[in-house]
Amino acid sequence: MSLDRMRARRLAGLALLALATIAGIGHWIAQGVPVALPDVSGGKFACVSYAPFREGQSPFQEGIIIPEWQIDEDFAALASNTRCVRTYAVDQGLDKVPEIAARHGLEVLLGVWIGSQADKNMLQMAKAVELANAHPQTVRAIVVGNEVMLRGELPREKLAETIRWVRQRSQVAVTYADVWEFWMRHKPLLDEVDFATIHILPYWEDEPVGIDAAVAHIMDIYRFVEKQMPGVTLLIGETGWPSAGRQREGAVPGRVNQAAFLRDFVSEVSKQGIDYNLIEAFDQPWKRANEGTVGGHWGLYDVGREAKFPLTGPVEELPGWKLWLTGSLLFGLLPLAWATLRREAPGTAAGWATLVLTGAASGTLLTMQARYVVEMSRMPFEWAAGGALWLLSLGAMLVLATALARAVEEKPDSATSRLVDPVRLLALAFVLAMCLGLVFDPRYRDFPASFALLPAVGLALLALLRGLPEAIGDAEVGLALALVPCAIFIAVREGPHNTQALLWCAASLLLALPVLAARLRDRRAALRLQPSGAGTSGH
Repeated sequence: MSLDRMRARRLAGLALLALATIAGIGHWIAQGVPVALPDVSGGKFACVSYAPFREGQSPFQEGIIIPEWQIDEDFAALASNTRCVRTYAVDQGLDKVPEIAARHGLEVLLGVWIGSQADKNMLQMAKAVELANAHPQTVRAIVVGNEVMLRGELPREKLAETIRWVRQRSQVAVTYADVWEFWMRHKPLLDEVDFATIHILPYWEDEPVGIDAAVAHIMDIYRFVEKQMPGVTLLIGETGWPSAGRQREGAVPGRVNQAAFLRDFVSEVSKQGIDYNLIEAFDQPWKRANEGTVGGHWGLYDVGREAKFPLTGPVEELPGWKLWLTGSLLFGLLPLAWATLRREAPGTAAGWATLVLTGAASGTLLTMQARYVVEMSRMPFEWAAGGALWLLSLGAMLVLATALARAVEEKPDSATSRLVDPVRLLALAFVLAMCLGLVFDPRYRDFPASFALLPAVGLALLALLRGLPEAIGDAEVGLALALVPCAIFIAVREGPHNTQALLWCAASLLLALPVLAARLRDRRAALRLQPSGAGTSGH
């Protein structure tokens, strides 16, 4: 490679690192920009879904009973923001809800969990009737079953008998709750209820609806259902927006988007006199097991019972952005410390600049990874797996920063930079495993692009400075060959509006392409070395 060409590549590499550093700092600053939103009309929500489970608690834990003090503490917080709570069962300590709600001036939509087991159903039904009849001033209605038709756990006729049993014995109104499409398919259930409770969740629609059109979509669906069910009183029993998790087409979870949705929605339904219930009061970590990261982040309050955003005034995406920015800059110093301790420090200004810029850019990605691990991890296994993956990324950062600095100075590999090949192999294996999950089971899986970007960008810059990797094994080539069609398939299926998916797929392709280009180079070189008469017969 000529000297001029090498200098041009070095300048290009440093410029790209500088741009990445600026983009990283800009990312955190953007997270702290206040966004003006409409204030909540009246200052309180009509009703919110309530599940009492905190960190380490789950409805699937055998014999769990939520203590009365815990529910009382929750209702004390909720009473300032809502007039009503909706529950989904009457066991596991929830039989105390009507009594506690009355102390805090809250009404209750009392849920009865209906599943496929008749004996458990009967216990729920009998207890709900008992509680409702004992607290008719507090229990507004009994909700017999939640999305039973959606889950397919009972035939419609059996569900109708169940609702009828409760209605015949209840002194308060009785309803059934399901996604609006399933009400359209099971209209005969209208004969069994006093009003219909419909769920409209723009984020979870088969064709997801972005935040800008979400409230208008709900209003359109409500009016459509109203026309299909003339004379029937409707309650929007579940609607909301997640504050974290995977993007679905144009539907992006986030703190600002959640606040914008809730404030816009409440303002609109208040104008139109539509009754509603929001999902949900508090983040529920246990839902991550079935619904991924997004499942645990629908609450108005986080798992620590802190309000995620105010009901009036502007909202920031990440109020603590300065702390995360500081973390990025501190992580960015690690390559300097590592090189000094390992006696692999650069000998030129260009080498030092490369170490500093690589550290600063990678520090942002490491901090984004740490934030993702905090958001997605609830169980010990998840914390352990996320922490181990973060440590591997830290190791990749140190290896790639050292290798890039030595490449800029045109020095031979050091002990640290000789680990580039294992880093590439591990990165390919991890990203392919994630991609396969997104291909075959995508609904609840995230796009943690920061984990793919760090090795992908670092290895691509190394290829720019030093040329394509010299020794490429069959394992790396096989992983790269599998990665390319997976990434393309994911990008096409997720659509052009899913920026999370597109960034993940771009990082995946960037990781694979230098490997495939190196193998193609080797094949061409091998062909050139073959004798001109090889494979022919002479006369």
